[in-house]
Amino acid sequence: MEIIITKGKIRNTLTCKRIDGTLTSINLGPNIPNHDIAHYVVEKQFKLENGFYGKVKSGMTIEELSNKEIIGNLGSGTWLSEIMTRNLQSIGSGAAKTEQFIELVNWEAKNISGIRVPIINLTDIEKMKSEFDQLCEKWNLIPENGELKLIFE
Repeated sequence: MEIIITKGKIRNTLTCKRIDGTLTSINLGPNIPNHDIAHYVVEKQFKLENGFYGKVKSGMTIEELSNKEIIGNLGSGTWLSEIMTRNLQSIGSGAAKTEQFIELVNWEAKNISGIRVPIINLTDIEKMKSEFDQLCEKWNLIPENGELKLIFE
């Protein structure tokens, strides 16, 4: 699946193009798409098939995945992806240290039944942070109407 984040003058757009050619798209507003980039990095690193992009790849629309009623019923795999994504953003912004990632993920995950946190080592975290930082920097350099394209397998 191809993930395309388009930089607009005032608003940004997230579009996902599935292998079968179908598209789903949503207006992200003016915010920097760090959360969407973090989802990509986490889900790719840990092959999280039930995360945000895994759900889109399987046929759900981005709009459906933005609906709180639907999100609440998606299961523990989706919540694991969300927890790991938030914490990658935290270490990317400097709000938490890289070595705190595992502790923070485990702490959040224990409050939601059914979540199985994968084995995570410091090398995994450093690799994710490096890729996240690089993609965010790449985004910052993209001109208006330019695109950041990512491949999610």
